Amino acid sequence: MSRRWSAPLEALGRLGLPKLLSASLFRRTLAVGDPTADDARRGSGWRDFLDPARLFDVWGPHPDGPWGPYHCVPLFAALDRLQRHAIGPAAPPGSPKRPSEPPELPPHARPGAPAPDWLTPSTWTILDLPGPRSVEAAAWLVGATGAQPVCTFDNWPHEHGVLKPELALAELLRWATTLHEARPKITPEAPPLWICERERLGERPGRPREFDNRYFHDDSVLPGPGVLRRHGIERVVYVVHAPQSQPLADLEGYFAELLVEGIAVYRIGLASPNASLLPFSSPRGARPLNRSDYRRSAVGGFGTLVPEPSSGGGG
Repeated sequence: MSRRWSAPLEALGRLGLPKLLSASLFRRTLAVGDPTADDARRGSGWRDFLDPARLFDVWGPHPDGPWGPYHCVPLFAALDRLQRHAIGPAAPPGSPKRPSEPPELPPHARPGAPAPDWLTPSTWTILDLPGPRSVEAAAWLVGATGAQPVCTFDNWPHEHGVLKPELALAELLRWATTLHEARPKITPEAPPLWICERERLGERPGRPREFDNRYFHDDSVLPGPGVLRRHGIERVVYVVHAPQSQPLADLEGYFAELLVEGIAVYRIGLASPNASLLPFSSPRGARPLNRSDYRRSAVGGFGTLVPEPSSGGGG
Protein backbone atom coordinates (compact mmCIF):
# COMPACT_ATOMS: atom_id res chain seq x y z
CA MET A 1 0.00 0.00 0.00
CA SER A 2 1.43 3.36 -1.02
CA ARG A 3 2.12 6.09 1.49
CA ARG A 4 -0.33 8.36 -0.37
CA TRP A 5 -3.10 5.81 0.17
CA SER A 6 -2.32 4.83 3.76
CA ALA A 7 -1.72 8.29 5.24
CA PRO A 8 -5.38 9.40 5.42
CA LEU A 9 -6.45 6.17 7.12
CA GLU A 10 -3.55 6.46 9.59
CA ALA A 11 -4.60 10.03 10.30
CA LEU A 12 -8.15 8.89 11.00
CA GLY A 13 -6.85 6.53 13.64
CA ARG A 14 -4.70 9.22 15.26
CA LEU A 15 -7.58 11.70 15.42
CA GLY A 16 -10.00 9.25 16.96
CA LEU A 17 -12.61 7.57 14.83
CA PRO A 18 -15.54 7.68 17.28
CA LYS A 19 -15.33 11.47 17.56
CA LEU A 20 -15.07 11.96 13.82
CA LEU A 21 -17.84 9.54 13.04
CA SER A 22 -20.26 11.31 15.35
CA ALA A 23 -19.18 14.87 14.74
CA SER A 24 -18.03 15.62 11.25
CA LEU A 25 -16.36 13.38 8.72
CA PHE A 26 -18.39 10.22 8.22
CA ARG A 27 -22.01 9.27 8.59
CA ARG A 28 -22.59 5.55 8.60
CA THR A 29 -26.19 6.14 7.54
CA LEU A 30 -25.06 7.54 4.18
CA ALA A 31 -26.27 5.36 1.30
CA VAL A 32 -24.15 4.80 -1.79
CA GLY A 33 -25.78 3.47 -4.95
CA ASP A 34 -28.09 0.46 -4.90
CA PRO A 35 -26.85 -2.62 -2.98
CA THR A 36 -29.24 -4.84 -4.99
CA ALA A 37 -28.00 -3.65 -8.40
CA ASP A 38 -25.63 -5.43 -10.75
CA ASP A 39 -22.50 -3.80 -12.11
CA ALA A 40 -22.07 -2.76 -15.73
CA ARG A 41 -21.19 -6.35 -16.63
CA ARG A 42 -24.53 -7.49 -15.20
CA GLY A 43 -22.97 -9.36 -12.35
CA SER A 44 -22.05 -9.01 -8.70
CA GLY A 45 -18.31 -8.69 -9.28
CA TRP A 46 -18.48 -5.14 -7.94
CA ARG A 47 -18.51 -6.67 -4.44
CA ASP A 48 -14.87 -7.64 -4.94
CA PHE A 49 -14.07 -3.92 -5.00
CA LEU A 50 -15.65 -2.94 -1.70
CA ASP A 51 -12.12 -3.03 -0.35
CA PRO A 52 -11.00 0.62 -0.66
CA ALA A 53 -7.43 -0.20 -1.68
CA ARG A 54 -8.59 -2.53 -4.44
CA LEU A 55 -11.03 0.01 -5.86
CA PHE A 56 -8.32 2.67 -5.58
CA ASP A 57 -5.90 0.50 -7.55
CA VAL A 58 -8.29 -0.56 -10.32
CA TRP A 59 -9.22 3.08 -10.94
CA GLY A 60 -5.64 4.31 -10.76
CA PRO A 61 -2.73 4.67 -13.17
CA HIS A 62 -0.09 2.03 -13.79
CA PRO A 63 1.96 1.59 -10.59
CA ASP A 64 5.21 1.99 -12.54
CA GLY A 65 4.11 5.15 -14.33
CA PRO A 66 4.56 8.77 -13.23
CA TRP A 67 0.95 9.68 -12.47
CA GLY A 68 0.32 7.88 -9.18
CA PRO A 69 0.98 10.93 -6.95
CA TYR A 70 -1.98 12.74 -8.55
CA HIS A 71 -4.52 9.95 -7.88
CA CYS A 72 -6.70 11.26 -5.00
CA VAL A 73 -7.47 9.15 -1.95
CA PRO A 74 -10.43 10.57 0.05
CA LEU A 75 -13.42 9.18 -1.85
CA PHE A 76 -11.91 5.68 -1.86
CA ALA A 77 -10.91 5.84 1.82
CA ALA A 78 -14.46 6.85 2.74
CA LEU A 79 -15.69 3.49 1.44
CA ASP A 80 -14.07 1.79 4.44
CA ARG A 81 -16.08 3.87 6.91
CA LEU A 82 -19.58 3.25 5.59
CA GLN A 83 -22.00 0.43 6.32
CA ARG A 84 -21.50 -2.34 3.75
CA HIS A 85 -25.22 -3.09 3.53
CA ALA A 86 -25.83 0.50 2.34
CA ILE A 87 -23.23 0.42 -0.45
CA GLY A 88 -23.79 -0.63 -4.03
CA PRO A 89 -23.13 0.33 -7.65
CA ALA A 90 -25.12 2.98 -9.44
CA ALA A 91 -28.37 1.55 -10.73
CA PRO A 92 -28.58 1.18 -14.53
CA PRO A 93 -30.18 3.90 -16.66
CA GLY A 94 -33.95 3.78 -16.50
CA SER A 95 -34.06 2.25 -13.04
CA PRO A 96 -36.36 4.00 -10.54
CA LYS A 97 -33.52 3.64 -8.02
CA ARG A 98 -31.20 5.76 -10.13
CA PRO A 99 -31.07 9.29 -8.71
CA SER A 100 -31.79 12.33 -10.80
CA GLU A 101 -28.56 13.04 -12.60
CA PRO A 102 -27.28 14.90 -15.67
CA PRO A 103 -28.14 13.31 -19.04
CA GLU A 104 -26.46 10.07 -19.99
CA LEU A 105 -23.48 10.11 -22.31
CA PRO A 106 -24.23 9.94 -26.04
CA PRO A 107 -23.71 6.50 -27.64
CA HIS A 108 -20.40 7.45 -29.27
CA ALA A 109 -18.89 8.25 -25.85
CA ARG A 110 -20.04 5.24 -23.86
CA PRO A 111 -18.00 2.18 -22.88
CA GLY A 112 -17.65 -0.11 -25.87
CA ALA A 113 -17.59 2.71 -28.43
CA PRO A 114 -14.54 3.11 -30.69
CA ALA A 115 -11.62 5.19 -29.50
CA PRO A 116 -11.61 8.87 -30.48
CA ASP A 117 -8.88 9.93 -32.88
CA TRP A 118 -7.84 12.85 -30.67
CA LEU A 119 -6.55 10.65 -27.83
CA THR A 120 -2.98 10.16 -28.97
CA PRO A 121 0.06 8.95 -26.96
CA SER A 122 1.19 12.55 -26.43
CA THR A 123 -2.21 13.79 -25.17
CA TRP A 124 -3.23 14.47 -21.59
CA THR A 125 -7.02 14.14 -21.44
CA ILE A 126 -9.03 15.92 -18.74
CA LEU A 127 -12.63 14.76 -18.37
CA ASP A 128 -14.53 17.63 -16.74
CA LEU A 129 -18.08 16.31 -16.67
CA PRO A 130 -20.50 15.74 -13.78
CA GLY A 131 -18.81 13.10 -11.61
CA PRO A 132 -20.79 9.99 -12.62
CA ARG A 133 -20.50 10.91 -16.29
CA SER A 134 -16.75 11.49 -15.99
CA VAL A 135 -16.42 8.01 -14.51
CA GLU A 136 -18.45 6.43 -17.31
CA ALA A 137 -16.52 8.33 -19.99
CA ALA A 138 -13.29 7.16 -18.36
CA ALA A 139 -14.47 3.56 -18.59
CA TRP A 140 -14.95 4.17 -22.32
CA LEU A 141 -11.51 5.70 -22.88
CA VAL A 142 -9.58 3.26 -20.70
CA GLY A 143 -11.23 0.31 -22.42
CA ALA A 144 -10.76 1.75 -25.89
CA THR A 145 -7.24 3.15 -25.59
CA GLY A 146 -5.57 1.84 -22.42
CA ALA A 147 -5.24 5.39 -21.07
CA GLN A 148 -4.12 5.64 -17.46
CA PRO A 149 -7.01 6.73 -15.22
CA VAL A 150 -6.35 9.27 -12.46
CA CYS A 151 -9.24 10.15 -10.15
CA THR A 152 -9.26 13.72 -8.84
CA PHE A 153 -12.23 13.38 -6.45
CA ASP A 154 -10.60 15.14 -3.51
CA ASN A 155 -13.50 15.39 -1.08
CA TRP A 156 -15.36 13.31 1.50
CA PRO A 157 -19.01 12.26 1.23
CA HIS A 158 -21.51 13.11 3.94
CA GLU A 159 -25.27 12.89 4.30
CA HIS A 160 -25.41 16.68 4.65
CA GLY A 161 -22.78 17.38 2.01
CA VAL A 162 -22.99 20.42 -0.23
CA LEU A 163 -21.75 18.11 -3.00
CA LYS A 164 -22.73 14.46 -3.46
CA PRO A 165 -19.49 12.57 -4.24
CA GLU A 166 -21.27 9.35 -3.31
CA LEU A 167 -22.84 9.49 -6.79
CA ALA A 168 -19.39 9.20 -8.37
CA LEU A 169 -18.43 6.49 -5.87
CA ALA A 170 -21.44 4.41 -6.90
CA GLU A 171 -20.43 4.84 -10.55
CA LEU A 172 -16.86 3.78 -9.74
CA LEU A 173 -18.29 0.56 -8.31
CA ARG A 174 -20.57 0.07 -11.30
CA TRP A 175 -17.65 0.11 -13.74
CA ALA A 176 -15.00 -1.51 -11.50
CA THR A 177 -15.18 -4.93 -13.18
CA THR A 178 -14.99 -3.25 -16.60
CA LEU A 179 -11.82 -1.43 -15.53
CA HIS A 180 -10.41 -4.63 -14.08
CA GLU A 181 -10.81 -6.34 -17.46
CA ALA A 182 -9.16 -3.40 -19.22
CA ARG A 183 -6.15 -3.18 -16.88
CA PRO A 184 -3.85 -5.33 -19.08
CA LYS A 185 -4.05 -2.62 -21.76
CA ILE A 186 -2.58 0.00 -19.41
CA THR A 187 1.19 0.49 -19.58
CA PRO A 188 3.47 2.92 -17.74
CA GLU A 189 3.84 4.91 -20.97
CA ALA A 190 0.11 5.13 -21.73
CA PRO A 191 -1.35 8.66 -21.91
CA PRO A 192 -2.90 9.99 -18.69
CA LEU A 193 -6.61 10.52 -18.21
CA TRP A 194 -7.82 12.86 -15.45
CA ILE A 195 -11.33 12.07 -14.12
CA CYS A 196 -12.86 15.23 -12.66
CA GLU A 197 -16.07 16.43 -11.04
CA ARG A 198 -17.48 19.35 -13.00
CA GLU A 199 -19.48 20.52 -9.95
CA ARG A 200 -16.45 20.59 -7.60
CA LEU A 201 -16.45 24.37 -7.03
CA GLY A 202 -20.11 24.29 -6.01
CA GLU A 203 -22.71 26.96 -6.58
CA ARG A 204 -22.65 28.38 -3.04
CA PRO A 205 -20.76 28.07 0.25
CA GLY A 206 -21.96 25.61 2.85
CA ARG A 207 -24.48 26.75 5.42
CA PRO A 208 -24.37 26.04 9.18
CA ARG A 209 -24.80 22.32 9.90
CA GLU A 210 -23.96 21.41 6.31
CA PHE A 211 -20.82 19.53 5.36
CA ASP A 212 -18.95 21.80 2.98
CA ASN A 213 -17.09 19.42 0.68
CA ARG A 214 -16.59 21.74 -2.27
CA TYR A 215 -13.03 21.67 -3.57
CA PHE A 216 -10.70 22.96 -6.25
CA HIS A 217 -7.74 21.62 -8.19
CA ASP A 218 -4.33 22.88 -7.09
CA ASP A 219 -0.70 21.91 -7.64
CA SER A 220 -1.23 18.57 -5.89
CA VAL A 221 -3.46 17.52 -8.79
CA LEU A 222 -2.09 19.58 -11.68
CA PRO A 223 1.39 18.60 -12.97
CA GLY A 224 3.67 21.38 -14.11
CA PRO A 225 4.83 21.88 -17.71
CA GLY A 226 8.19 20.29 -16.98
CA VAL A 227 6.54 17.12 -15.70
CA LEU A 228 4.31 16.93 -18.75
CA ARG A 229 7.19 17.36 -21.19
CA ARG A 230 9.36 14.89 -19.34
CA HIS A 231 6.73 12.23 -19.90
CA GLY A 232 6.00 12.99 -23.54
CA ILE A 233 2.88 15.15 -23.17
CA GLU A 234 2.65 17.75 -25.92
CA ARG A 235 -0.96 18.85 -25.63
CA VAL A 236 -3.98 18.89 -23.32
CA VAL A 237 -7.50 17.99 -24.43
CA TYR A 238 -10.14 19.34 -22.07
CA VAL A 239 -13.34 17.27 -22.46
CA VAL A 240 -16.68 18.85 -21.57
CA HIS A 241 -20.28 18.17 -22.53
CA ALA A 242 -20.77 21.13 -24.88
CA PRO A 243 -17.93 22.70 -26.90
CA GLN A 244 -18.80 26.20 -25.71
CA SER A 245 -18.20 25.22 -22.06
CA GLN A 246 -15.30 27.14 -20.59
CA PRO A 247 -12.71 25.85 -18.10
CA LEU A 248 -13.64 26.31 -14.47
CA ALA A 249 -11.87 29.01 -12.49
CA ASP A 250 -9.35 26.59 -10.96
CA LEU A 251 -8.16 25.53 -14.44
CA GLU A 252 -8.40 28.71 -16.46
CA GLY A 253 -5.19 30.29 -15.15
CA TYR A 254 -3.40 26.93 -15.23
CA PHE A 255 -4.23 26.43 -18.90
CA ALA A 256 -3.00 29.94 -19.62
CA GLU A 257 0.35 29.05 -17.99
CA LEU A 258 0.63 25.92 -20.11
CA LEU A 259 0.11 27.98 -23.25
CA VAL A 260 2.88 30.35 -22.21
CA GLU A 261 5.14 27.32 -21.80
CA GLY A 262 4.32 26.12 -25.31
CA ILE A 263 1.93 23.29 -24.45
CA ALA A 264 -1.19 23.41 -26.61
CA VAL A 265 -4.59 23.26 -24.89
CA TYR A 266 -7.78 22.24 -26.69
CA ARG A 267 -11.35 21.61 -25.63
CA ILE A 268 -13.92 19.29 -27.15
CA GLY A 269 -17.61 18.69 -26.45
CA LEU A 270 -18.88 15.12 -26.24
CA ALA A 271 -22.46 16.02 -27.14
CA SER A 272 -21.77 15.79 -30.88
CA PRO A 273 -20.14 12.78 -32.54
CA ASN A 274 -18.55 15.11 -35.10
CA ALA A 275 -17.10 17.61 -32.64
CA SER A 276 -13.59 18.82 -33.40
CA LEU A 277 -10.86 20.13 -31.16
CA LEU A 278 -11.11 23.85 -30.43
CA PRO A 279 -7.96 25.70 -29.35
CA PHE A 280 -8.07 27.37 -25.96
CA SER A 281 -6.96 30.97 -26.11
CA SER A 282 -5.42 32.54 -23.04
CA PRO A 283 -7.92 34.81 -21.24
CA ARG A 284 -7.06 38.43 -20.64
CA GLY A 285 -7.45 37.89 -16.92
CA ALA A 286 -8.20 34.69 -15.05
CA ARG A 287 -11.36 34.71 -12.95
CA PRO A 288 -10.53 34.96 -9.24
CA LEU A 289 -10.97 31.90 -7.05
CA ASN A 290 -11.05 32.65 -3.34
CA ARG A 291 -9.38 29.52 -2.01
CA SER A 292 -10.00 30.54 1.58
CA ASP A 293 -13.70 29.80 1.02
CA TYR A 294 -12.98 26.09 0.72
CA ARG A 295 -12.71 23.81 3.75
CA ARG A 296 -9.84 21.35 3.89
CA SER A 297 -10.19 18.27 6.05
CA ALA A 298 -7.71 17.49 8.80
CA VAL A 299 -7.22 14.04 7.24
CA GLY A 300 -6.59 15.25 3.69
CA GLY A 301 -8.87 16.38 0.92
CA PHE A 302 -11.80 18.69 1.48
CA GLY A 303 -14.84 18.63 3.73
CA THR A 304 -15.80 19.85 7.20
CA LEU A 305 -19.00 20.72 8.99
CA VAL A 306 -19.95 24.38 8.83
CA PRO A 307 -20.35 25.56 12.44
CA GLU A 308 -23.12 27.69 13.80
CA PRO A 309 -22.08 31.37 13.82
CA SER A 310 -21.61 31.33 17.59
CA SER A 311 -19.69 28.04 17.81
CA GLY A 312 -16.23 29.11 16.65
CA GLY A 313 -14.02 27.01 14.34
CA GLY A 314 -14.83 24.38 11.77
CA GLY A 315 -15.56 20.71 12.16
